[in-house]
Amino acid sequence: MENNKIKYDELIFAVGKSGIDFAQKLSNEYQLPTEPKPVQIGVRFEAPQKYFQKLIDVSYDFKLYQAKDNVSIRSFCTNNNAAFVAVEETYGDVSYNGHAKKGKEFENKMTNFGILMEIKGIEDPFKWSREVVQKVQFTEINADVKAHMGLYYSPNKTRKQSLTSEGTTVMAYPIDSLDVFKNAFGKYSDYVLSFIDDMNKVFKFKNDWGMYIPEVKYLSPEPLVNYNDLSLTTYPNVHFAGDALSARGITVSGAHGIYIAESLIK
Repeated sequence: MENNKIKYDELIFAVGKSGIDFAQKLSNEYQLPTEPKPVQIGVRFEAPQKYFQKLIDVSYDFKLYQAKDNVSIRSFCTNNNAAFVAVEETYGDVSYNGHAKKGKEFENKMTNFGILMEIKGIEDPFKWSREVVQKVQFTEINADVKAHMGLYYSPNKTRKQSLTSEGTTVMAYPIDSLDVFKNAFGKYSDYVLSFIDDMNKVFKFKNDWGMYIPEVKYLSPEPLVNYNDLSLTTYPNVHFAGDALSARGITVSGAHGIYIAESLIK
């Protein structure tokens, strides 16, 4: 190291999800050629596991998929039995994901999964996603509490937000109608609701379900790389891997790292 600088022959840039902003900063600073990524946005769906059990018996993390117009819709990150909705905060806004815990003490006989749209043709996907997410944020203020949260909707008025694995209610503001959701998502709300209607024809959960709004995957414009070793087109000894290349999940991220390592060994 010399003057806080580290010299290298080859650099693998794999900073994970927490480093997305850093990757974007470097991309802007060095004016890296990029290509925009499609919008990834939707909701987290939740229902009793019994409705999906036959499918779960075949595949724990099952995949449901539709494609309409410029939108593809898929189930994403399925969690079963000990399935809890998780609150995330990114860029100061709340969104929802899910997780499942091992152990009999955590079993709740619930299933949750994302209903995520991939929308092509949005001019500035990152900005558009941020604006949609901001429209479905709710701040509840009383004398002592200011709680920033997203939204929860169920057609069954007796169904409320679930408990977290810690035993507290998932932070989400309950709404009685879908007006806010429809106004925020515009025409794309119809794709989510149509997906749920079509699922209902198969799994017959009727009104025994709820959804947390929104679920979002922020994808910054992706730096252009050489696909033989994932090196930047403008810096052939710098290799981007994982979330820096909009990887979906640890499996793809790990494959990136192995692919780069093998190219360097050769």
